[in-house]
Amino acid sequence: MNKQVRTYLWLILGSLLLLGTGWRWNVPFAMWLAPVFLIRFFRSQERWCGTLAAIPLTSLAMFANITGGWDFTVVEELGVGLARAVPFLVALYADRFFAHRGRPLLASLAYPAAYVVIDYAIGLTPLGTVFSVAATQFDQTVFIQLAAVTGIWGLGFMIGWTAAVINYVWEQEFDLRQAGAAPLICGGVLSATLILGGLRIVLTAPGEETVKIASITVEHTRDYWGEIIDQGTPTGTAGQYQAELDALIERLFGESQRTAEYGAQIVFWSEGNAILYPEEVEAFLARSQQFAQENEIYFMPTYVGLRYGEMTADNMAVMIAPNGEIAYKYAKTKSWYPTNSDGILPVIETPYGILSTAICFDMDFPAFINRAAKQNVDIMLVPAFDWEPIKPYHTKVGLLRGIENGFSVVRQVNEGASIAIDYKGNVLAYQDFFETSDPVMMVDVPIRGTNTLYGLLGDWFVYLNMAILISLTGLGILRSRSGDSPS
Repeated sequence: MNKQVRTYLWLILGSLLLLGTGWRWNVPFAMWLAPVFLIRFFRSQERWCGTLAAIPLTSLAMFANITGGWDFTVVEELGVGLARAVPFLVALYADRFFAHRGRPLLASLAYPAAYVVIDYAIGLTPLGTVFSVAATQFDQTVFIQLAAVTGIWGLGFMIGWTAAVINYVWEQEFDLRQAGAAPLICGGVLSATLILGGLRIVLTAPGEETVKIASITVEHTRDYWGEIIDQGTPTGTAGQYQAELDALIERLFGESQRTAEYGAQIVFWSEGNAILYPEEVEAFLARSQQFAQENEIYFMPTYVGLRYGEMTADNMAVMIAPNGEIAYKYAKTKSWYPTNSDGILPVIETPYGILSTAICFDMDFPAFINRAAKQNVDIMLVPAFDWEPIKPYHTKVGLLRGIENGFSVVRQVNEGASIAIDYKGNVLAYQDFFETSDPVMMVDVPIRGTNTLYGLLGDWFVYLNMAILISLTGLGILRSRSGDSPS
């Protein structure tokens, strides 16, 4: 087989493996293999123009992975596919540039450092980290313990560094004696990561004391966002939908009563489960306060507060203490709709630890949720609303925040996968909305979290990768000026 043809087979194989980057399909090990073959393709091209085929192929793979899984037009999905390919492409070009400039160990850091920096930058956009390669690894429980130290950025780094080092060893025809220190150091760091991750799981425990939490979903009979909010919430729709909205609320309170009688000490609903017109909010909150007081529970109903004549609404979660007092009201912060959120994660100290709340997409933003660690949160309650093509992946994206920051997470999802974990990522409960006739999840959750390095220092590892890239660039400039040839 022609050598140049073989290099394009590496590109095709690497691009096909990118189909497993989460969202609609998630194949964790594919994310370790894809960069291996893509790096091989990039390094094998004699000229830069030979690498250009990677741009459409990787973007199409990312497009195929998300198409039909989001409420976007095809053109928008193509744009998101390209955006998803950007961290890989930037890292691949960085690796190609530095691969044979300088010592192999330092050169091997170019791909992972570039990937982490661009992945972090995209995480600051409205897309968040939902498409980060790190999010594909949630089921690798031992490996993801690294997130407690570096955040998810360390996961992406290790995947990329391993791929770069494998390519260096490949170039030495897999002769480890010829390859030198790079594979030994990378292999040692990866081994230490897995060993220490395993020890963290075995040797640390959240404690025996738990709280029984019930999370509830009552199915919506229609898309109220699309049929009411997106139509501008005309006044005339109030009477049209009133009977079914009242029935929805009655079912929510009925299910809440059932869980309270079963011994639930904390009860909350999935995202925007009740739909309220403006004149209904005050009476709804009064009823919720009375319900919490009568059952002596922490009760967190959620609702969408409609606004007449507006294509927006208040996406709210309200925590009510057992004495009937409202402890906090929280409006969703990270939303595709306009929001009046103050951007502050609420907390309440209870006999069951410190509780906080984030709503659905909020959990896809590490820096935002990291604020909860600064307040020593023990349990994060997450009302959410997804859709079938992205279950259970989207739930797992947000669950990584629990490992990063040292708190348990209970995520209750309408039209998705509801999952509860402890701060080590151990799954305590799992429920698929589409496979159960009773979407009520009850779970015993540890009442104490833990401190983590990421919780304390935040995105320090990203800044380290920025420093690595700056250093590599500086060394490259110095070598160029000194006239040294690449080694």
